[in-house]
Amino acid sequence: MILTENEKCVLRFLAANAARDYSINDVAKACGITPNGAHKMLTKLEREGVLKAKKIANIKAYKPDFENERTSKVYELAFMPDELQGRVKLRAEDLKQLRAVTKACILFGSYITAKQKPGDLDALFVVEKNTFESYKKALARVQDITPVKIHDIVQTTSDLQQNLKKSDPIVTEAMHKGLALWGFDTIVKVIKNAAEK
Repeated sequence: MILTENEKCVLRFLAANAARDYSINDVAKACGITPNGAHKMLTKLEREGVLKAKKIANIKAYKPDFENERTSKVYELAFMPDELQGRVKLRAEDLKQLRAVTKACILFGSYITAKQKPGDLDALFVVEKNTFESYKKALARVQDITPVKIHDIVQTTSDLQQNLKKSDPIVTEAMHKGLALWGFDTIVKVIKNAAEK
């Protein structure tokens, strides 16, 4: 299955907000698309079993349908970036050293969006408690070779799950608009667990 950028945006918005119900208009506004365009995408993804809809009064609200075994794979695709370019590609190379001591990494914030020169690099890392010290040492080495300050948000999988459930604004932004470098399966498992009531 090939996903368009708008479909990725829709899926990631619903993933970042899996604990809440959102209408077609909410999704359209969050992804900068027309309500009609959002309706077509949501209907297509529902037909394919990736999303499920429920009626709330006279509106339809959509959520990921993880009972369908394809949904996790489609969500992994939604988090995989297209080819990295420019400064983001360079920072991804710098951060590779952290892959061995983290389960996932998502870049977000002004570094991946701003046209001017941002002052720091926001990165969300998912780590296990027993690798935290190794992570801190590896981060110090990476910081020495990186030309911008790395502002790291460190979460265990259970921290990330809880923060998604309570709609923490930083975690929600990273999930919706961030750029995942690795750990797509970990990210999807966390979303799946957060979506379950």
